Amino acid sequence: MLAALDGSEPERAAPLAAYYVLSYLSMSLPAIATGAGTHHFGPRTAAHAYAEAAALLAVAAVAALTRSRHKALHTTDDRLRQTLLTTADHC
Repeated sequence: MLAALDGSEPERAAPLAAYYVLSYLSMSLPAIATGAGTHHFGPRTAAHAYAEAAALLAVAAVAALTRSRHKALHTTDDRLRQTLLTTADHC
């Protein structure tokens, strides 16, 4: 997404607009859903559901980040190991 910022002005505006739309939706949709849940299930149940959903999303984000970093670490280790083996063979 940041690579698109090197282009012309319309190409720079599109990622920024997408960022703002996603930010707005990520803040407004949970609030609207919680408001609807409050109307149907009561404020306590809606608040608990909102908190549980937020906690689950946080756990999923941490798990995805951990998995991504673990994979990147192994990829880097494999490349380094291959480079060291290649240079050792040439010596």
